[in-house]
Amino acid sequence: MDFVEVDPDKGNEVAHSCLEETTNIFDGVEVQEPYVGMEFDSEETARKFYVAYARRVGFDVRVMQRRRSGIDGRTLARRLGCNKQGFSPNNKGTLGKDKRPRSSAREGCKATILVKMEKSGKWVVTRFIKDHNHPLIATANGFGTEVSFLLAYNVFT
Repeated sequence: MDFVEVDPDKGNEVAHSCLEETTNIFDGVEVQEPYVGMEFDSEETARKFYVAYARRVGFDVRVMQRRRSGIDGRTLARRLGCNKQGFSPNNKGTLGKDKRPRSSAREGCKATILVKMEKSGKWVVTRFIKDHNHPLIATANGFGTEVSFLLAYNVFT
C-alpha cells in the first residue's frame, strides 16, 4: 500500500511505499534480469517477478495479452510489457467534438516478456525483449515505482 505523508512544518508531501514488491529481493533472492528459459512455479509468481524487475529497472508494467484454453478456460500464456507499449488511439472527431489535446503516455515501447505454461505445469519465459525506446525512471535506490508514484501525485511540484 502506498501513502503520502504531509510534513506540516515544511508543507510538502513525502511519499512512502509499503509494498513488499518494491524491494530488490524476490523470494529471498536479489532480483535479476529475466532470461529465456527461466522457470516459475505459477503465473502469479512470474508476474510478481517481472513487476519487481520492472520497478528495480525503472518502468511500470501492464498486462498486454492472455491466452486461455478453449476447453477449461485456464490461462496458457501471458504477455506483460512496459506501460508505454503501443500508441494511444486518435479520438479526434469520434464523438462529434474534438477532445482536449493531452500528451500520450504511450511511446511504442517494445519491452515485453512472454511466459507460457509447459506440460510439466511450470511457467517458462519464452520471449524477453529488454530494450526500451524511452528513458527509464531510475533512482539511487533502484525503485522506479517510488519515483513514478511521486510523479503521479505531483509530489515534486
